[in-house]
Amino acid sequence: MARLGLDQVTLLMMFKGAVAPTIAISILQSKEVAEYYTTLGYLIGIISILSLSILPRGKFLQTLTLNVLFACAGAAIALLIMWSALQARLHTESRPLDPSTGLPPYNPSQSVVSAVWLFFVIWFANTIRAKYPTMNVPVIVFSIFTNISATYSPIMTSNAAFESLVKRLLTAMLTAFGIGFACSLLIIPVPSRKVSFGQIKGMMMLLRGAVKQEKVYMQSLEREDMFAILHNVSSAVDGGGWNNQSKKSPEPVTAAEATALKATIANIRQLAGKVQADLAFAKRDFSWGKHGASDLRDIFLNLRACLIPVVGISTVIDIFQVVAEKREWATDEHTPAEVLAEKIEEKRMWNEVMKQLHEPFEALSQIVDQGLEHAGIQLEIFPRPKAAKKGKKDSANGDIDVEAKGGLSKPGDSDFAKTLDAKVKILKDVKGKVLKIWAKERGLIGDTEEPESMREGYFEAEDDVDRRRDQGQLFLLLYIEKLASTFLHHMNETAEAVQSFVIYADERIANGSMSKNHLIVPKWKKLRKWAAAMLKDEDASSENTADLFDSSNVVYVGDGFSEKKDPEHLPASNWFERLGNGIRAMNRFFGSQQSFFGIRVACATMTIAIVNFLEPTQAFFVKQRLVWAMIIVSISMTETSGQSIFGFFCRIAGTAAAMVLSLIAWYIVDKNIPGIIVFYALFIMCIHYFFLKYPQFIPAWMISMVTLTMIIGYQLQVIKIGIAVAESNSQPFYPIYEFGPYRLATVAGGALVAFIWTIFPSPITDRTWLRRDLSATMYLLAHYFTAINETLKSRLHDTGGDPNVKTSPAHKLAKIRRKLFGKLLLILPSLSQHANFQRFEPTIGGKFPRETYLDIIQRATRITSYLTLISHSVTWTPHHAQQDRAWIEALSLLLTDVSSTKDTIICALALLSNSLLNGHPLPPHIPVPKPYELTRQLEKLKLPGSPGQRPMNLLDAKNMSENGYAEFAVLQVCSSLVCDDLEGLIKSVGKLVGVVDFSFRVESSAGSLRSGMATAVNTDSDADIHGRGKGKRD
Repeated sequence: MARLGLDQVTLLMMFKGAVAPTIAISILQSKEVAEYYTTLGYLIGIISILSLSILPRGKFLQTLTLNVLFACAGAAIALLIMWSALQARLHTESRPLDPSTGLPPYNPSQSVVSAVWLFFVIWFANTIRAKYPTMNVPVIVFSIFTNISATYSPIMTSNAAFESLVKRLLTAMLTAFGIGFACSLLIIPVPSRKVSFGQIKGMMMLLRGAVKQEKVYMQSLEREDMFAILHNVSSAVDGGGWNNQSKKSPEPVTAAEATALKATIANIRQLAGKVQADLAFAKRDFSWGKHGASDLRDIFLNLRACLIPVVGISTVIDIFQVVAEKREWATDEHTPAEVLAEKIEEKRMWNEVMKQLHEPFEALSQIVDQGLEHAGIQLEIFPRPKAAKKGKKDSANGDIDVEAKGGLSKPGDSDFAKTLDAKVKILKDVKGKVLKIWAKERGLIGDTEEPESMREGYFEAEDDVDRRRDQGQLFLLLYIEKLASTFLHHMNETAEAVQSFVIYADERIANGSMSKNHLIVPKWKKLRKWAAAMLKDEDASSENTADLFDSSNVVYVGDGFSEKKDPEHLPASNWFERLGNGIRAMNRFFGSQQSFFGIRVACATMTIAIVNFLEPTQAFFVKQRLVWAMIIVSISMTETSGQSIFGFFCRIAGTAAAMVLSLIAWYIVDKNIPGIIVFYALFIMCIHYFFLKYPQFIPAWMISMVTLTMIIGYQLQVIKIGIAVAESNSQPFYPIYEFGPYRLATVAGGALVAFIWTIFPSPITDRTWLRRDLSATMYLLAHYFTAINETLKSRLHDTGGDPNVKTSPAHKLAKIRRKLFGKLLLILPSLSQHANFQRFEPTIGGKFPRETYLDIIQRATRITSYLTLISHSVTWTPHHAQQDRAWIEALSLLLTDVSSTKDTIICALALLSNSLLNGHPLPPHIPVPKPYELTRQLEKLKLPGSPGQRPMNLLDAKNMSENGYAEFAVLQVCSSLVCDDLEGLIKSVGKLVGVVDFSFRVESSAGSLRSGMATAVNTDSDADIHGRGKGKRD
């Protein structure tokens, strides 16, 4: 059971998922129910599956609300379609109707009106579906209603007939939604905050494991050559020029420790994105518990404060790789002896330093593990140990056995925060030891000296390569130390937060309000924002996708990314011009990509529906139930061809499996109805196991459940109402061994039509979406970097105010940073998913440059981590010591001098975003900021010396134990890494979109010039001696 992942939660969710459809087909065995729904009874089971009752409560209620609204809208539209079509028949019918015939006479006017309505309604609904991903499932429900009513419309001959059909359809859907509603709220209810707490618990466990893996990795560096272990940082981009044709370098080999750590960090990032997306539903949820919406926010912020430095410590893997690449230390048999000697000496020094980090990381691992466990126990995220429960009870009674505890507090004890704080203080004292060892290795101090006795001016020699190398090593060492120290400080803050929660809980217990759980009701403001968010792109996240079977994340990146200023029109200044803008807005709507997708779905639907609207084939359409092929089209249509190919095979496989399971359930019990229902419920439970454990194959599992319900439900329905009633809608009865293959052919036909219209007339591929998502990522990074820079500026100039005050600039900047960080955590996993889906797309022409795209994704992910570390470093300390004022004043003076660096990074990211979005070539020679420009500027500043001594350089080695020096080290190392990856991004994007080349060069004689090749358009132009040619001109 454990190997299959069949834990208690999974079994309960499997059972819950099977309850609603089982109830739906079981109630059809009631004579009253069967007689009311007649031939539409099996639809209840299908809609109950689409209601997704296993969703958390907040998501389910949002989906249910929209489903009911769209079902009612579908009923109103259906009445309008059939009434207008019937009016066309009544105005064109010349002979009386004969009620004794099976089908009424064919009427072309009625069929045409029905077809026009069907095309228009399907187009509009799917345009809305593409525009607002929240409407995905409701539009599918709406499409089912519309398809059934529009295909029955040509054979309707009276108002009573179509009113009865619409009434039974609407009642069947509302009944299914009611069953799903009851199952969601009454059968093993899953509150949204329970899901969030489960995710937070998972994050805590991953963080505890990540620090242990970091300890193992650091310990491996005590003996390994960290510069020889090449990590898979950027295998796709070499160090050559734009048109470098050199041979490909061998694939780097990643150490086992680094691989495990990278995988854990990736899981932490992905889970953090899910927590931030689902936290909104948890805060809106009505609940019975102890933590309000503000408590959930505080818990996540504390956990996020622990996450950032843990991820930062793992970046040492990238740092060693960058150092090895820059110094060309990839040694082989041809490496010069002096280079090899330099590398061996560097390795020896770093091995010694890492040995000194052994004990601190051992203590760090223990503090993180116990601190997070204590926080989880106090917040009731982790179960309280029995010993802690007994201790809590004894402390409440005043019976505390101090000798039995041995002076040690364990996680969950009321005084554990004090013990943790003492451990953190001891760990802080170790900081100077590693710095002292490094200085001794460089011969800067003696064995008995301290860093303060280091000779002055060591880093002041101009153009000294060794000096700059040692300074870079010191920055790196301080970077690692600073991150560890930062993490410990946040552990201390977490312990203090836990103490505050404990004190708060004791006060609530004392006044009796915490003696039991209480009702938590969200504020009216949050409910109003929830309702408004359903119609906004800003709320699009992992549960609101453009396809029911697509788990990619749709992220709203802001108006600045999509909205472009019209170069042909000035802003409207009067009512007439504003009226013209409204007309132009309608034109943009009809010509938008969302409208184009709606037209695709409408054309695919009409490809099948046209059979129903032509006289020779109308009877065939009705008898063979081709309306379900139209419904499969509505479910199967996606905006990209890669997902369509993937979905096509999944739907065929799922339908084939469902057909086999239906035959087994029908015949294994010899057609006994109770036995059939039991096996049906068992098979639905089994499918839900795969639904939960393998969400990447959701298309197969969902279609399997729908098809199984359709086959079993129809056969049980016929047994109850009889064959005569079942055939009253002009559809012949088929036994199950014929009905199953018919359903397989119907689904296959609908999926094939959906696939054809996805790639015709021109496909929108996953590769196109991948490029657009990368463009959005670059835009978000530029926005994120701007917010961080403004935060740093306000902090240094003391203009931000108190971040705890909602109206202060510091609070608003923090909110913007968190929002951008959450969007980046959501969009980055979708990049990898689009890269995986593109493998299903057929390649026509040259190969897809997958390695280059993966390199861009990796670099964008690393830049996000580095920017987050910079943000964390400049904001985590609210107050400064008096001795740090000189550093703050110096950095404030530097902001003006190095502001061009900030502008360069933002401009480069904006150019990359625009080029990826539109496919335009990059301009030549994009400037990249110099990583150590801040160092060179800071070297010019002096600290006031003691009386009788000359002023001392801020970067003098004597200052390396000060907080300001370490703070600067973090900023310097992270900025250098950002610049390195930014340069790699420019090269990679240049390979994709090209670079405009305006250069001219002499090829042979003095009278002949040849213009440079514009790599984007692949144009050569011969120029005369005056530089004029057929191509580009100066």
